Amino acid sequence: MFERIKNDEYIKDIYNKITLLEKNGSMWHSHSFKHIDNVINTVESILKQLNYSDDLIEIAKIAAVLHDIGCINGKDEHAERSFEMAKMYFKDNGIITYDNNLILEAIKSHSDIKHDSSFITKVLVFADKLDLKSDRLTEAGKNTDIVKEFQYLEDIIVTINDKDLIVNFIANKQINKKVLESYYFIPKVFRAIKSFADELNINSTILFNNNTWEIDL
Repeated sequence: MFERIKNDEYIKDIYNKITLLEKNGSMWHSHSFKHIDNVINTVESILKQLNYSDDLIEIAKIAAVLHDIGCINGKDEHAERSFEMAKMYFKDNGIITYDNNLILEAIKSHSDIKHDSSFITKVLVFADKLDLKSDRLTEAGKNTDIVKEFQYLEDIIVTINDKDLIVNFIANKQINKKVLESYYFIPKVFRAIKSFADELNINSTILFNNNTWEIDL
């Protein structure tokens, strides 16, 4: 079912339109299909490392595919629109998954996560927040002070074992790490990593090019 939805021309068309809207817009970070792929891959990697079932991994990946379709009408309140559009999409196409409700909850809550949200929701939010690599930056972002430093982030590797959640930010030598650290969103990312590790009841380690990365929170 995941492949059917991901490859549906209707869904592809939505993200193509979002990409066109963002091309000459003022958004710094894209909600294109490349972003969707990044979130899917992170979600899948995390849940496989945690030994979740194939059924749960599939519905988490479906939530990742659909979580930003509401951006077709702008970013503000897009989670609620994505939820409504996904619900209608399921109905119109007779789509029945392992758990439609878990998918819809994750989509609806990914911008405003709650303590009692499902684990699938928390994984989606974590993966979404971590997609800060260079391929997510729009032209507007590349031309914005501080934000442009993200163009030098080449990869973000998430590793989970029984005791640790390790997030390694890989950047090329052109990056100005001090400038990057001044961006308001970086402390939010650090807190999200630590919060997700607490959810798993394990330690968190944040690395920058394989070296310990710490900031004042």
